[in-house]
Parts: sequence; structure tokens; C-alpha cells
Amino acid sequence: CINRIMMMSTVDVCVIGAGLSGACIARNLASHNKSVLVLDARNRVGGRLLTAAAANADLGGADFGGAWIWPRSEPNMANLLQNLNVVTVPMHMDGISMAYIANGKRHVIPDGQAEMYAACGGGAIRVCGGASRVVSELLEPHSVRLGMRVTEIDYNDKKEVKIKCIKMTDKNNTNKNDNPTIIKCQAVVLAAPPKVLARTITFLPNLPKQKTESMIATPTWMQEYGKVAVSFPTNWWRQQRMSGISIDHVGAVATWWEACSGSEDDGNLPTLAGFVTEQGAAMLRKVICDDSSYLFEFIIESLKRVYGVDANAMGTLESVASDNEIKAQGSSEQDGLIVTNGVITVSYKSWLEDDLTNAKDDTVVDFTCDYGDRDLQSSVEPLFFAGTETAA
Repeated sequence: CINRIMMMSTVDVCVIGAGLSGACIARNLASHNKSVLVLDARNRVGGRLLTAAAANADLGGADFGGAWIWPRSEPNMANLLQNLNVVTVPMHMDGISMAYIANGKRHVIPDGQAEMYAACGGGAIRVCGGASRVVSELLEPHSVRLGMRVTEIDYNDKKEVKIKCIKMTDKNNTNKNDNPTIIKCQAVVLAAPPKVLARTITFLPNLPKQKTESMIATPTWMQEYGKVAVSFPTNWWRQQRMSGISIDHVGAVATWWEACSGSEDDGNLPTLAGFVTEQGAAMLRKVICDDSSYLFEFIIESLKRVYGVDANAMGTLESVASDNEIKAQGSSEQDGLIVTNGVITVSYKSWLEDDLTNAKDDTVVDFTCDYGDRDLQSSVEPLFFAGTETAA
């Protein structure tokens, strides 16, 4: 009944999604004297820009989501960073790299060839302290409401859109005891993955059939991946003249790189990070199913094998004492599983298991929609669509 619904004041524009796209749009609208409210189901800003240090100050500052910018091919992004006075650093490529292949042999890749094997390729830079800083710089805190999951958008009234949302718990579950919130606005910008929007929001009236199917048919960036980060007390790979770049055809982490050098404000601690594929995620799921602390030993042993170093060379021998208790917190499907032993931390974020990234239901379409497709970008009356997949 209506008296159980909390009403809010009308704003000019409501932006759904507090990731990079939503933040840029909100800032631009505010600069044109529009009142803007940004909603996000997560309890943080950034979306798929998630920095490990944002969850725990003892982590190095590695990025679990988007991490790299290529200034030559992304001049708009480069200009944005410059305007925000965000400090960047080139990806570290100096030194030898490693490749561990399926036959169990390790190959040393000579200095000067790291770009050929790096996941980012050549010419990439990253944000000192993590990419999520960019979103924090863009958004005004008073214009953002976090932990608000939009469930319904009613645009039957051509002069006023009504958005229904529910408060989320810390574990991204809806709080059934809370009354829904109604937000009124003149226009809505949906800056979230198209597939997630189509599968989690009821539109009144329904969106056009072709648009809905195109949204469902659009793969969400990072939906099949995860990232692991390992923070150390010293930058042992640079000390041993390594680039930090490696590829692994055997383990759960397919490729590694230096995510933070740990010096000159580049992260809190020296950190290596790596991609986890869908196959790798299945391996890690088995590792942590009984005890999440098992992640620590599994990843450290993988690094020893790939880089061909022992515990002493990595600094783990003196840093991880036998009487240290392994401490685990968080979860891989939320903002990251964090496992610490002494002063070394292993963390793991699975976007594959994140229902705000990899939304699932029984709806099936028989085609795949490309990023930036016209159907994704088309507006529907007062509803406008943006985001990584839509604007690409």
C-alpha cells in the first residue's frame, strides 16, 4: 500500500550505475545545472573498477576490474585523467619474463620481449593507487545513494518517471524488511551492463522486444573472469631483474603482471596480479570450497612454480612464520576474498560469481549483440542507455 512506500523529492535525472560511465554522465549533467541522483546496488562506487586497497588498507592497491589505459588509442580517457590530476604510471616491462607451458617446462623470455606476452600489450598505463580513484574523483558524495537496487522503472507518465528500488544488505541481498523507495525524475540514464539491466529491472511499459533481446544478447565485460592479487613486503621480482610478466598454461591464474611497484605512491605494497579464466575459477572454487584460507598456499605455490623462485627469494620464508594464523575475510563473489598470512596477502575477486555483473536467468536468445550496437544505444522516450558495453 502507498503508505508503506517512502517517497523522495523529484530530481531532473537519475543515473543508474555508479561506475565510470555513470560517474562521467552525472558530472556532465551537474555541470549543466541539472539535479542528479546516482543509484548503485553495490555498497561502493566504481562498478567494475574495484581496487583491492579500497577493501583493505593492507592490500597493495591492485585493480580487480578495469586497470589499464592506452593513451594513444583512448585520448578521451587520457584527457580525463589529466583534468582530474590523477597520477599514472607505465606498465613495468623491464627484465626477463616467464612462461610455464602445459608440458611442465618453464621458459625464460629475454628482456625486451615482455610486451609480446603481457595481457595489456604495449603502451598501457595504470592509475597509481588503483583505477577506482577516478570514479571517486568524479562523483560528489551527496549525489550518490549506494546499496539501492532498482527493481522497477515506470515511464507510463510522459512527464515523470518513477523508479522503485530496494535497499541491499552488505552481502548484496535485498533487505526484505525495508519498504521500497520511490524516486521521481524527468529522465533516467541506465549506465550498467545491458544484460543485468534487462534481467533485473521491470520496465513499465516493456521495452521494445528488439531492444530487450539485444540487451540480453550482449556479453558483459569481465563476466567470465576474475583476478587474483598478491601483495608482498618487498618487490622481489624487480630485485631479480624480472618484469613480473608471466603466462601459465597449467595453473588457475593464466597470466601475471606487476599491479603495484610499492614505491613512489604506486600502491601500498609491491603487488602481482593476474587473470583468472572460467576454467581457472572452477579450479579455485574447488580449492576454497572447504576452507577459504587454502587459497593462500595454492597461489603462493603457483607463483613459485611459474617464476622459478623459492620462498626465500620471494620473501615469504621470513614473512610467513609458522606460528602466524592465516586469516580470511570477505568473499570472491562480493568485493574479494582476502587471505593474509604474516605480511603477505592473497586476494581473489570473481566477476563470474558476481550477480551484479554476471546476471543469470532462463531467457535465451539465438544471437550475440556487439558492443556499441545501435539497438543498445537507442533511447526509449525518457530512458537513455550508456555504459561500457553500450557506448563502446
